Amino acid sequence: MDVKEFVAETLKQVTEAVKENSSTLKNGHGYIDELKKLNMFSHGNGFVTYVDFDIAVTESSSKEGGAKLSVAGIGALGGDLTEGTEVASKVKFRVPIQIDGL
Repeated sequence: MDVKEFVAETLKQVTEAVKENSSTLKNGHGYIDELKKLNMFSHGNGFVTYVDFDIAVTESSSKEGGAKLSVAGIGALGGDLTEGTEVASKVKFRVPIQIDGL
């Protein structure tokens, strides 16, 4: 799986999971305090939080000149480098997401 697919799918699933489970927090006046404990902050009609990524990636290149950046350990097998190279690195970053309708 390439990095773009991995990050997009992770953010989608995190957002859906928070929305599906937010009803358990809506039982009383402590709602906002509970969300703050989860590092979610009120913004507009929803809340903002962060998703932190710390992933290992591999860059594979073939002798034909193609290159691909993949999440290490996810779909990394089965590639045909044909005398190419593969380099592993770590990438750490944070993505803010807004969750509306909580």
